[in-house]
Amino acid sequence: MIKQIFKIIWIERKTNAWILLELILVFCILWFCTDYLFFTAKRYFQPQGFDIEHTYNINISAKDEGREILSSGSDEDKNKMLEDIWTIYDRIKQYPAIEYVSYSSAAYPYSGSWSSSNIMQDSVEVNVQIKRITPEFFKVFKINIISGIPFTWENSISGRPVIISADKNDLFGKRNPENVKFINRDKDNKENNDNVIGVANKSKRSEFEEYNAITYYPLKKDNQFTARHREICVRVKPEADKNFSEQFTKDMRNQLELGHYYLSSVTSIDKDRESYMGWTGYSDNFKSIYSISSFLIINIFLGIVGTFWFRIQSRRCEIGLRIAMGSTKGGVKRMFISETFSLLFLASLVATIICVNISIGDILKDINLPVPDRGEEKVEIIQHFINYGITFIFLAAITFIAVWYPASKAAKTQPAEALKDE
Repeated sequence: MIKQIFKIIWIERKTNAWILLELILVFCILWFCTDYLFFTAKRYFQPQGFDIEHTYNINISAKDEGREILSSGSDEDKNKMLEDIWTIYDRIKQYPAIEYVSYSSAAYPYSGSWSSSNIMQDSVEVNVQIKRITPEFFKVFKINIISGIPFTWENSISGRPVIISADKNDLFGKRNPENVKFINRDKDNKENNDNVIGVANKSKRSEFEEYNAITYYPLKKDNQFTARHREICVRVKPEADKNFSEQFTKDMRNQLELGHYYLSSVTSIDKDRESYMGWTGYSDNFKSIYSISSFLIINIFLGIVGTFWFRIQSRRCEIGLRIAMGSTKGGVKRMFISETFSLLFLASLVATIICVNISIGDILKDINLPVPDRGEEKVEIIQHFINYGITFIFLAAITFIAVWYPASKAAKTQPAEALKDE
C-alpha cells in the first residue's frame, strides 16, 4: 500500500512538487509559531513567586523644587525631605483599607527599574539582581521565606543582613542558596561581607521571564538615597478592594501633600503589568504570533481544500476506473488521504532540516522577527522534537479536515460518468 502510494506520488510529481513546496513553507512558519507559543506558555505556567492580587502602587511625586533639592540641595534640605517621605509612608500605613505597605527601590513586580551587581563567590563573579526593601515587602507580594528569618525593623538597623533567592537552576551562583552564609560585594576586600539571614522562594520579574538570583537588602530609613527612589506598594484587604484607587485618592490626597511631595496617582499592579508587557514588546509579539497563526490556519485550510479538490477532480477517470475494477468507496477515500499524509510527512522532513538550521543560526533574531527570549540558553534537542510533534499533529489535523470532503465526494463518483467525461 505504501509503495503504491509513493509510486502514485512520483507519477504525479509535477503537481505534487508545488504541493510539497506549499506544505514545507507552511510547516516552517507554524514551527516557529509553535516554538514561540510553547516556550512562553512553559514560562507562563511556572510559579511566578509573587502575588499581585489586591496590590497597588502609590505614586508619590516630588515637585520641581523638591527634585532640585534631591539632586543638588543641602544635606539639611535632603534630610527634611527624607523625614517627609517616611511621614507619608506612616500615613499610608494607617489607612483602614490597607493590609500591608512596603517601601522599596527597583523591587516590585513589573517595575521599569532594574538594579544588578556582581558578587564574589568562590573567587568567581556572579551577577545578581538587587532589591532594596522594607520588611513588609514580602507580605505585600506574598513572597515566602523558605529558610532562615525575615527582615524586621530591628535586625535591619544593625549589621549587614541580606536575604537571597535562587536562579532558574535553583542555585545562587554555584551553590545551594541554603548553604550560602555570606555575600562579598567587594572583590578587593574579602572582609566586606553581607550576612545571609534567610532564603526567599525564587521569583521572576514577570511571568514570561526566567528566574534570576536575587539579593534583598533592607532599605535604611536614614539613607538619603531612599527619598529619591520611591516605590510605595500596598496590599489592600480583599473586602475593601472595590474602587480603591478612587476612594484612596479622594480620602488621602490632602494628607499626602507634604513638603515638596504630593500624591500623583494610585495604580493597580495589574495596570503596571499591562504597561510592562507593552514596552517590553511581549504584547506586540503575541499579537503578531496570534495574527500569523490565525491567518495561516484559515489559508492552509482553504489552500489545501482548493488544491486537493482540483487535484482529485482532475483524476476522476482514474477514480472511476478504480471503482469499476472493484475498489471500494472507502478504499478510494483512504488512498487520497494516505497520499496527502505521505506528502505532509515528506514536507515535514525537509522543513525540519530548514527550521533546525535557522534556529542554530539565530536567523529570525537577526531579521527582527519575534523569537523566544531564551537569554544565553540554547535550544535543546528535545525542543526540536516538541516543535516537530506539535506542528505535525496540528497541520495533520487541518490537512485531514481539508482533504476529507473532496475525498468523500470523489469516492461517490459513478464509474460510467467518470469514464464518459474522459
